[in-house]
Amino acid sequence: MKAIFRRIKMNFREFDLGGKKLRISAFSDNAVRIRISSDFKPTYFERYGIYNEPDENAGELLTNGIKAGDLAVTYENGVITMKSPRFERTISLDNSAVAEKSKLFNEKLTDFRPERKKIVGDTSEDEPIEYVNFEKDPKYITVRTDGEIFYGLGESNTDRIVLNGRTYLERVIYVRSEIVIPFLMTKAGYGILCNSTIWHGVDVCDENKNEICWFLPDGDIDFYLFAGDNLKAILERFTYVTGRPMVLPKWGYGLTFIDQYFADQFEVMHNAEKFREKKIPCDTFSLEPGWMGGYDFSTQKKWYTQRFYICDWMRRTDEEFAAHTPRERQFTTALNRYGFKLLLWLCCKYDFTANQENRAGNPADFGIEPWYKHLKSFVCDGASGFKMDPCKVVDTATETRVYANGEGEPYMHSLQCTLYGKEMYEGYSEYTGLRPMHHMSGGYTSMSRYSATTTGDSGGKHKTLVWILNSGLSGMSNITCDMDIFAKHTIHYCFFTAWCQLNSWSGYSHPWWAGDELEAIFTFYDKLRYRLLPYIYSAAIESHISGTPVVRAMPLEFEDKALVNATCEYMFGDSMLVGSFSDTIYLPEGEVWINAWNGELLSGGREVNIDVPENRGGPLYIRGGAIIPTQAEKQFTDCKDDEHLTLEIYPVEACNTAYTLYEDDGRTQAYLAGERAKTEFTLRMICGKAILTIGRREGSFDGMAAERSYGVKAYAVAAPKAVYVDGKAAHFTYADGFVSFEAGTASEAVIEF
Repeated sequence: MKAIFRRIKMNFREFDLGGKKLRISAFSDNAVRIRISSDFKPTYFERYGIYNEPDENAGELLTNGIKAGDLAVTYENGVITMKSPRFERTISLDNSAVAEKSKLFNEKLTDFRPERKKIVGDTSEDEPIEYVNFEKDPKYITVRTDGEIFYGLGESNTDRIVLNGRTYLERVIYVRSEIVIPFLMTKAGYGILCNSTIWHGVDVCDENKNEICWFLPDGDIDFYLFAGDNLKAILERFTYVTGRPMVLPKWGYGLTFIDQYFADQFEVMHNAEKFREKKIPCDTFSLEPGWMGGYDFSTQKKWYTQRFYICDWMRRTDEEFAAHTPRERQFTTALNRYGFKLLLWLCCKYDFTANQENRAGNPADFGIEPWYKHLKSFVCDGASGFKMDPCKVVDTATETRVYANGEGEPYMHSLQCTLYGKEMYEGYSEYTGLRPMHHMSGGYTSMSRYSATTTGDSGGKHKTLVWILNSGLSGMSNITCDMDIFAKHTIHYCFFTAWCQLNSWSGYSHPWWAGDELEAIFTFYDKLRYRLLPYIYSAAIESHISGTPVVRAMPLEFEDKALVNATCEYMFGDSMLVGSFSDTIYLPEGEVWINAWNGELLSGGREVNIDVPENRGGPLYIRGGAIIPTQAEKQFTDCKDDEHLTLEIYPVEACNTAYTLYEDDGRTQAYLAGERAKTEFTLRMICGKAILTIGRREGSFDGMAAERSYGVKAYAVAAPKAVYVDGKAAHFTYADGFVSFEAGTASEAVIEF
């Protein structure tokens, strides 16, 4: 699959600007690019096919600019004006103070060079760092603002989601900011993406509370501007350009367990058996670098046969893999018989630009084979995915390094993370025809379209939640943390992230070694997550459709001033409000909220004290009117289409809500071509009657069941008088605050109170 940049007919205006040209071009409705260049050669985002291609004939020409949808961008006398019905802002191109700006940013950002930190677990020698002067042609832009609040920039903050009042280094840095996305947006109605790969800085209303200053040490001034009625709409436009979050295989949204560093095949199998014996749902086992004997960065790595006895003569060939011929006596096959997938740790300090250059049409032989090539044999051995350790990728590296594409470290360091994800994504999907599952604690723009991510070596502390919220506000969806099984609040929060993992790499974080109380709490949340998988997986597909993340910072969903900088609560999908790391939680106004632990119904617009049972880790509230699809208890995810689901509904007075359930085959890349199904549901409360409508599934995918039936579990403060299914009286039960009955294949159910 080559990523050849195709010239699209675009509407654009050009202006002479000091020996260069300013080009204002329409990408799509409400997305416009501004670039100052002498040659306008494709960026690496374009050359390597990372970004989507612009809409052909997008926008319309204005006398001095472009109008794309509601967004008009014009130029006059050194100033760019961006305007929509909701806002008007200016961007100054004046660079008369470039020397002062350079001094200021270098002082604030320590010359764009962070303190070096050792990667946890890495015992290799640190490479000496040689420095280069990459500030060759500094420049900046100044965006005039009007007191608005900004969100985004990936993991740039550890304590808040509001960006205002700080200056940020846009460079991937181990532990400090491993996922960097130079994009910000505001509820004033616009967003800005810096289309550069070089280390750079952005002052978000720091020196001047009504100015954003973006400083680039080198390269073109190159930005995308977006407009939207709300933050979700702006995210949709941003991810329309940079790529939507991928959908992981369905089993990737179950539990991943990372076994201890020195585990061998028999310990792994013993632990797998333990999960099944104790009925603790789990889909994936992940091995630390001990599987290959330690940190091996080469493409010649092998199984460490003293722990995992997979010798060359035992391994499947490409032909056997394609024919699905198993090696019955390998531990990987035995693990699979228990319903587990296997992930392998990777160490990497590779140059991914060689393969990307070849894919882009460059015929040069760089003497560097595609990274994924050597991993095919491990996929044949039974690996279903990989953990991409950030060591030597997000780590501080020598600046004299030159990549195969001719660029230096300051230009490629951050983009390498995205190229790593892209290399793994393309390699696995092309070889297997299946959806990849790999993850990394690092990333740059567009990483979400190629890989899942984690917050890395930071455990499950509050800052990891802040990172997840900020990343979601930057277009990232499939992100989680390392769960701390010895902290109830972290168990609680981690199980309500897009995907989840329990990392026992150092040993003794296994559920059954955490003590009876914590094991029981862990098991409860794990089973709850598996019951919610239809809801979680639908939210993941929705993220791919719209760019809205599974874990949603409160400003994405609500306008309450009290939630502008909320870092201890978030929405998990449309309907579930999760709190952690605080003794209070704010319930958004205009909604009714049901306490999931005791059934208490509360009106929104107020802060309440948290009082959770001893066997829970934090607060969980359900939005009134919610429709939540659930499945029967499972120990692992087989990706088969469920013929029966249970709808948990929460009718409250005067509610009138709708919900769309998205589904696909859970395994292949067919979803990229739109092969999926959706089902529409509505819930209304009228004159003491809760009316649930169940639509028919629209669309199709391979393996979709011919018929779907539903059970209903409805929240109710008292037993109803009657239940009707398609107009006929139906048997129901009432217990623990819920009415339960079977709706079968009916299109309507009415609960009369």
